[in-house]
Amino acid sequence: MKIIKIGFLCIIFGLIGLNARAQQKPVFSQYIFNPLIINPAYAGSEDQLSVSALYRNQWVNFPGAPEIKTFTANTAFANKKIGIGLNVVNDKIGIHNNMGVYGAYAYRIKYGTGVLSMGVQAGFDYLTSDFNKLTIKDQSDPNLNGTLSKFNPNFGAGLFWYNSKTFLGFSVPYLINSKIYDGNDFVSEAKSRRYYFLSGGHVFTVSPNLKIRPSTMIRVQENAPLGVDLNVHFVIKDLIVVGNSYRSGDANIVNFEFRLNENFRVGYAYEFVLSGIGPHQRGSHEVMINYRINIPGLSKGIPCPSYY
Repeated sequence: MKIIKIGFLCIIFGLIGLNARAQQKPVFSQYIFNPLIINPAYAGSEDQLSVSALYRNQWVNFPGAPEIKTFTANTAFANKKIGIGLNVVNDKIGIHNNMGVYGAYAYRIKYGTGVLSMGVQAGFDYLTSDFNKLTIKDQSDPNLNGTLSKFNPNFGAGLFWYNSKTFLGFSVPYLINSKIYDGNDFVSEAKSRRYYFLSGGHVFTVSPNLKIRPSTMIRVQENAPLGVDLNVHFVIKDLIVVGNSYRSGDANIVNFEFRLNENFRVGYAYEFVLSGIGPHQRGSHEVMINYRINIPGLSKGIPCPSYY
């Protein structure tokens, strides 16, 4: 089993882990602006109908590198006690393509000085791998021919506590350790493992025109190293958010969000890769656009940027 393109070799065995025991879910840089990506309990926290589209081009100039597109939507109703959301992710890595579709439901109660939201999500991942796209020397290798596909239902849960200054969240968005494929010895050990996310942050008001928001996220995956994000963002005149993030052992990230008007926000992040793959690529780009609108009878609108 010899693959000519080294890029595909790294992607297939390093990221997807077909001969290992874990599969990575996409890692995003702008989750701080759209926490629904990692926590279903966030659904409806913005009160308004909020719709976001995100495109991530990871490890530019690296053959077979991840390319991710997401669509999320969420809103609140029933006097802001209930939130619903939709999370659609298309993740392409080399010859592998995964489509995930998940619906979220959250119920909120007043707790202490803030609001506690309890959320669940359910949906599925549909993974396909086209081994015919590989350039190989041994055309008779049964493990590198044809197309494999698998439908994996899954569900998850989360908690999210917040007020106007502070937020804390914990989530396990994918509870089922699903096999990636069935009926093929080469990939029989590949499984999608659980992720655990613990996040928190606080907003400090420096002046009427400047706020500072430090935050962190701890990312744990079974049978994988612990990951820690350290973030600091500056909120300028409640219109512009600029900041920097450090992802342990992986990347340094410069990002911003700009509020165009009451409805539109745009965001961008650039990652400087710090791991061993750094010299072989040109960083990672992530672009997001967010649209918010008040729904008569359901939402009243929130003037401040999305830092909860």
